[in-house]
Amino acid sequence: MKRIFPALLAAALFTACGSQNENITEEKSQTSDEFKVIPLSMESEKRKLSEMIESVEIMGLEETDEGLLSGVYNFSQANDRLVFPSGSEGDVFIYSNEGKFISTFNREGDGPEEYGRIQHLWIKKDTLFIHDGQRGNINKYDFEGKYLGQIKPSVKSAHLYPYNGGYVGDMNGIPINDSLKFNIVFYDDQLRLQEMKNPYKDVIPFPIESSLNSMAAYGDDLLYKGIFGDTIFLIHNNTTKPLLKLDFGSEYLWNDETMRADGQKAMGSIQESGKVWIFNPKVGNSKIYLNFNTSFSEAIWLLIDRNSGNYYQIDTKKNVEENYAFVPIKWDEDVLLASFNSYDLAELIKEIGTENATFKKGSTLESIESSENPVLLWVKFKDFN
Repeated sequence: MKRIFPALLAAALFTACGSQNENITEEKSQTSDEFKVIPLSMESEKRKLSEMIESVEIMGLEETDEGLLSGVYNFSQANDRLVFPSGSEGDVFIYSNEGKFISTFNREGDGPEEYGRIQHLWIKKDTLFIHDGQRGNINKYDFEGKYLGQIKPSVKSAHLYPYNGGYVGDMNGIPINDSLKFNIVFYDDQLRLQEMKNPYKDVIPFPIESSLNSMAAYGDDLLYKGIFGDTIFLIHNNTTKPLLKLDFGSEYLWNDETMRADGQKAMGSIQESGKVWIFNPKVGNSKIYLNFNTSFSEAIWLLIDRNSGNYYQIDTKKNVEENYAFVPIKWDEDVLLASFNSYDLAELIKEIGTENATFKKGSTLESIESSENPVLLWVKFKDFN
């Protein structure tokens, strides 16, 4: 059975103004989509999270008897709704764009109208699509949880992302029809296989999946990074090309070919070698927020400038014993959406300066502090070229 690593272990550890929009446009035009190698190291200068933040916009998520959240890590937004799973029990929550609770449902189970495990979800018009990571199907529901139908794949993939009227899938090192070795596949709108890209020779050393989608939106296109790869690919019009190589050199476990050949040796080395074995990059127009693991528990975060290649290790400590639970979700151009513990918000605002923190309509510090639900932050980071 495959091992499932929630949020690459890291989550378990834990409206911009006009002038900001002008800066975003300028930065986007300066960032090239030509292939680039960015050398990285496990050891780098540390900076406090609050020192890296230029400004933040804040939205609380209303707490009700039904709307009790354990975390927010996967997120879809459309039709004035925010939809996301929370916790490991299969619950789906629907909130308004102002953070007001609307409804929740749970269709987890073994029945034909239920899902076994929420791998990913997204909204199209008035329909919620849930990719069932256990069975590989896509189930369709309305926002009250009423079953609307199902799409079954001709070839099951580990991750799916809607694209160009169909879907892109990540095979995660599993051969197609027992012999074809391609990691990226393109489906039509009924999950019928159309094309295969990114061929590979070697299978992954042991079966493993991440709960994080290996694909992410990048403007009108997608980005893809395989679970044991160090290269990010740009998916454009059913073609793929390498965009970024995040190069840890000899500090990257999988640059040792003997590790790929011997799964048992690799498993032992993850804990003992102290090398980077898995990492997850969130790629914005000019910055990358990256977390990597050097064992099954230790996680480190970097903020990287795409243009210069400069980077800093982010110190998320709020005191000697505790860290801020800052969980990145996705970039919107150069603004990073993240979730954050409500009870730490006042301290973060104090550190970055009250003049650099604004609240979305309907949210106040008082209402947020009276809730145990996490808050959503739209973060603009400082430049450090």
